[in-house]
Amino acid sequence: MGTFETKTVFTFVEYSCLGDWFVDKNHFFAVANTKESRKDEKFRCFLKNRDDDLYIGVSITAECSTLKTVEKSPERLHITPVKAEVVEPGCQLPQNFSGDWINTANIDADVFIKRVKYMMARLTVDGCQKDYVCFDFVPRHHNVIRYRKGIAVIKDNFHTVCSYVQFKNDNQWRYNLFLAKNPVPVRCPIAGKFNFTQRGDALFETRILGGVTLSPRPNLYCKQNISDFSVCDTDQKEVTIDETYCLSVDYLGRPVDIYSDPDYRMKCIGFWKENLKSYLITYDELDPYSKYRCWVYQRADLNRILMSQAVGPFCDLQQDVTSYNYTEGAAVAIDMQEYERERDKCPMHFDDGSNPWLQSENYIKIFHYGFWGVSGAQSMSCTLYVSIVLISLIRCL
Repeated sequence: MGTFETKTVFTFVEYSCLGDWFVDKNHFFAVANTKESRKDEKFRCFLKNRDDDLYIGVSITAECSTLKTVEKSPERLHITPVKAEVVEPGCQLPQNFSGDWINTANIDADVFIKRVKYMMARLTVDGCQKDYVCFDFVPRHHNVIRYRKGIAVIKDNFHTVCSYVQFKNDNQWRYNLFLAKNPVPVRCPIAGKFNFTQRGDALFETRILGGVTLSPRPNLYCKQNISDFSVCDTDQKEVTIDETYCLSVDYLGRPVDIYSDPDYRMKCIGFWKENLKSYLITYDELDPYSKYRCWVYQRADLNRILMSQAVGPFCDLQQDVTSYNYTEGAAVAIDMQEYERERDKCPMHFDDGSNPWLQSENYIKIFHYGFWGVSGAQSMSCTLYVSIVLISLIRCL
């Protein structure tokens, strides 16, 4: 599996790694002395704690049961990391993979991609060798990179490392996620005004963003209060949730409550469809638990949508639109019914994420028309610019 050397006052000792295993934070690995012919002196057991990078415990026999902690080991080695192997990049990742990312498996770990490899070489800190790992990437869409990771092998042959048998062959699996550290909002796959009911372990609650209102609010009589889920901004990129929203209108049909603010504001940063489930990632800077949240959503009827919010930035395999508690990785489930009023100007929109690479945002398209004219020996060009604003507004009647 590999070799490493230890230097004493008199000589060098070379060990060959035979295997390793973990017990909590203790990393055990069995070694063989390549310069020793006596069987009772040839094999040893080493112990390293993942919280201590400076010392390794060594047994005086071939048994590992004598090693409890590094400090109480019969022998201790003081180690100094030396980078002996260098792996040269052999190819490049797509250019749009570059930048800072968040790994949803460890939200506190930063990932920086410099376009350096599909078949990745891993120089291990704790082990004895250089490993090769295959990454299967889905082309980037929005602020999301989806990938799956194969098992580490010691061979560097591409067809061996990236063979399908090197990936976990579970009955159910889904891609892992990298999310942009500084996401750019995209058009939400769901838009419109919805009245929702909720259930779960972490329900949406009435609150004041920032802790205090900018000005005193008048006391209004409200005939009916509902829980409101809206995506009504011009670009349809922001989700607002108001747990107690006044539905009353005046004699002209205008909303009475024009002073209150929503309880939650979330930006859509990515969505896609996988395993027949539609997923949405939102970003909320004020979320104390996780700024990134994963949702499972589904259109149940013409004007009815079901959604389930995860407890963190990734959705569990068992989570579906009806999941509402921690046993399936969900925080809350909501059942939404569209209710747009006459003056709301909030058209309904739905995208199940089957093609997340499709350009569906509102944008300005400039068409260029050109022709050449010849007058004597002089040629001239003329370009006509026509600006056409394409705004897709879908109104469900």
